[in-house]
Amino acid sequence: MKITKRLEKIANLVEEGKSVIDIGTDHGLVPLYLAKNNISKDILATDISAKSLKKLEDKIDKNLENTIRTKVCDGLDNIGIKENQIAVIAGMGAITIIEILTKNIEKVRKLDYVICEGNIGNEKLRKFLNENNFYIDKDFLIKDGRKHYDIIRFRNGKDRKLSLGEIYFGKFIYHEKNPLVMKRIDQIYKKNIRFKENIEKYSKDKEGLDLINERLEAIREVRNHEN
Repeated sequence: MKITKRLEKIANLVEEGKSVIDIGTDHGLVPLYLAKNNISKDILATDISAKSLKKLEDKIDKNLENTIRTKVCDGLDNIGIKENQIAVIAGMGAITIIEILTKNIEKVRKLDYVICEGNIGNEKLRKFLNENNFYIDKDFLIKDGRKHYDIIRFRNGKDRKLSLGEIYFGKFIYHEKNPLVMKRIDQIYKKNIRFKENIEKYSKDKEGLDLINERLEAIREVRNHEN
């Protein structure tokens, strides 16, 4: 089956033979891809919406009914963690992902690893992981269509303290030269300079200004490292 580049990159981080929990599965494209490509034979697809899960259930034929199970639940609520199990949390904001992780953090620590794709605010997710003893082993940016996506894989275990530039633009930004990241940084810089000028001129929003200044500081760190 064909899926988007974003979902394929996520699925490709799942090691063969793992039991998988896909949290917030929606249409269930990741579970279907993993099952049809024999990457996993034990998949639990969950969603807070029974209506969303029905979209997946309608696609599960007899060949897959022993591979993919569904459950209406919030995050990892009422789910027991077993050996050799991982989780996927994709297609939602970083704040929502953090809420899911925080609510059942001891369950998260028992998983072999978690693959996250937050569609906004991934600096918050990296900061949370760094401050709560989770180790990031994959962290990269892709472009799918017109949109950029950060994909992060992490597991339980203490990591080194990440710098501000790494928090904003990826743990491996100084080791893996990705032209896409540098181009995105240039775009973010220009946009935030405009935002800063408008705030200083019209609204004097201190909280907004502090956030922009932090983002610009992260960009300066990355640019200074490049030079």
